Amino acid sequence: MRSLTLLRRRGLLPVSLLVLALFLTKTNPAPGQVPAGASAPRDNSAPTDIGTVSATGAGGLGAAPQPGTAAYVAPSRAPLDASQPTSIVGQHFIDHSIVPTQNYDSIIKFSPSVQNIEPVGAGLQQNFLETIRGFTYRQFNTTFDGLVIPGTISSFAPQSEAYFMAHDIGAVQVDRGPGTASTIGYATFGGTVDIQSKEPLDTFTVNPFSTVGSFNTLLTGVELDSGARPELNGARGYLDLQALDSDGYLTGTSTVRRNAFSKIEVPIGDNTLITFVRMVNTSFNHTPIGATQAQIRQLGANYGLSQDPTSQAFKGYNADHYSADFEYVRIRSNLGDGWGIENTPYTASYYHGNIVGLDPNGTTPNLTGKYFVNGSATALTNAVPGRAAHSDFRDWGNVLRVTKDTDYGQARAGLWFDNDAAGAYRTNILLSQNNVAYTKTATGSAADYNYHTTLRTYQPYFEFALRPVPGLVITPGLKYTSTTRYLDAAINQTTKVPADFSETYAALQPAIDARYTFAKGLVGYAQVAKGFLAPPLGVLQTTQPQSLSPQQTWNYQIGGTWQKDRFTVSGDLYYIDFSNRIASQTVAGTTFYSNGGGAVYQGIELEGTFRMIRGLSLYGNATLNDAHYKHSTTTLANAPNRTAALGPILELNNFSASLLGKYIGKQYGIDQPTNTYLIKSYMTADFAMGYVLPILNHRKLDFRLNVNNIFDNNSLIGLNQLAGDGKTGLYWTDPGRSVFFTLSATL
Repeated sequence: MRSLTLLRRRGLLPVSLLVLALFLTKTNPAPGQVPAGASAPRDNSAPTDIGTVSATGAGGLGAAPQPGTAAYVAPSRAPLDASQPTSIVGQHFIDHSIVPTQNYDSIIKFSPSVQNIEPVGAGLQQNFLETIRGFTYRQFNTTFDGLVIPGTISSFAPQSEAYFMAHDIGAVQVDRGPGTASTIGYATFGGTVDIQSKEPLDTFTVNPFSTVGSFNTLLTGVELDSGARPELNGARGYLDLQALDSDGYLTGTSTVRRNAFSKIEVPIGDNTLITFVRMVNTSFNHTPIGATQAQIRQLGANYGLSQDPTSQAFKGYNADHYSADFEYVRIRSNLGDGWGIENTPYTASYYHGNIVGLDPNGTTPNLTGKYFVNGSATALTNAVPGRAAHSDFRDWGNVLRVTKDTDYGQARAGLWFDNDAAGAYRTNILLSQNNVAYTKTATGSAADYNYHTTLRTYQPYFEFALRPVPGLVITPGLKYTSTTRYLDAAINQTTKVPADFSETYAALQPAIDARYTFAKGLVGYAQVAKGFLAPPLGVLQTTQPQSLSPQQTWNYQIGGTWQKDRFTVSGDLYYIDFSNRIASQTVAGTTFYSNGGGAVYQGIELEGTFRMIRGLSLYGNATLNDAHYKHSTTTLANAPNRTAALGPILELNNFSASLLGKYIGKQYGIDQPTNTYLIKSYMTADFAMGYVLPILNHRKLDFRLNVNNIFDNNSLIGLNQLAGDGKTGLYWTDPGRSVFFTLSATL
């Protein structure tokens, strides 16, 4: 009933009924017969093939590795068609080793140079910090099926818990570089995390599943696959409904999440494929803010929020409600004579309402003295101050891609347009008095800010994948990015006065890469590309816009990949010249920006999987990462100096198991004016085990056991922000050992 209520409230019920009516009548093909227009069984690397239409950056992960090979079982692997450092976490690893509660950010945590911080538990709330090579999640793209997921109002980073769940993800590709000119996005210079949705199945399938485990976690769901419908030219689709409830690792926290995802592929003739995708999500959390080291020592590593209604950290005073949707319609056509076209209109929304203590777990005292409530002077005694806030956006855009195959290679051109209209407000309230607004003076305002903003982006590109000799592909290209921010504030954040500003940031972004296939399975590449990121909204939230130049990088990378059935190994060297880096610091929930000057990112990354004996493989990666300000020894904040992963993977017949450890080197929480708030190196390890029990007619039961942080390490893993005094750090700890059991049936 909860799922039906969610569908009705979010407008998905008519779509669901259409899916059921059109696709879920059980009419399977005869044994060995492949319906017209249908592709092979679920292979997420290759959507329904209609020829040359597929364009770079628009989805697809290259050829899928064969079962039994090292690349197939690898937790993370480099593809042979990459022209920059790239790792793919495939469907096989997601199905066998990932807790279904997890989000896309935790799926990639074992990949090279990746750090992910989720202190509440495995995907049980949003990530609170994710970095790649020291670039934070505000400095690289996050895309879904090649489409940019809009960020929150104040940054380019999406809230991971508001969107896609692991059961609907077929693969995640991590590009540790700006890509080619055809790679769209706000923040290409930091790389791209591209989430790929699962492909629909070719046969009618009902897949109920459930996960139970630590922290009173319960996930239930059901996926309905139509199978390929011969009467509809092989059209196929699925609908997946999920409900997640958990208390979380940290005290006082909790998560209630409902998610619905649907995908339909409809072939039109032999040369056109139309894909429909829709996702709706609602989440309600009691959200932690971090704890001081003194609180962690006194109250335990799992302290998050309190049960004390006189405290600003009281559980009931710190809550968030998220509601989001994401939709697109993709039309891909092979026009003949080497021409291909793909057009994808899309839209997304994000609504976030919350209340929060003024300085939870911090140093700001409660209110005692004379204040004004509803315009009347009121004497307060130990009243708990807080804030009520709301932010929302509706984003819409279109991606057009055109390709032309020639005797010399493939020409590619396209245009990305995006319009993100948003609004936000925040009000000071008394949490201990039914959230009534208050002011310090009779004429003061209870509002901290109230504004509307629009972010509008145009990004045309052209590139040519030149093939001068067999095995060599050279791809020069040019992209132009123009981003305009508009701000119309009745009360501007930080200044508390009206504002009406707009700023446009633009740049040409040349790129060139070369990839050479020395022999089957042995590829080398080199890349030079320029990256760009416009300043965040915060630079307009002043009396006059800050004179901050857009952030730009020159990326220089060289590497290679070697794959055989028994092993896959890859490595790369990178050097990134970063100019106009914008630094930020958050104090009691308010973020301040400054131009931190230039910086350099450089390092070496290695990754490989080796099949030792039949059924047993060993995965490992290691990176040395250096990110520091130019002309200084100061290390950039949140940039571990090294990362590594190691562990065995066992697969024999229907049994599988893995034990993977992740090492994160030391880092600092703040870098200006000097490095402070040291986070020492730490290591964590996850264990996964599963067994598939075949039953009649290709049906099966899938049993999975996951033990995360198996050695129960409770180290400090990150600094969230500073308390109200601007000095006391609020930290995250590694969530303690957790055990999850999953049962999934394929019927």
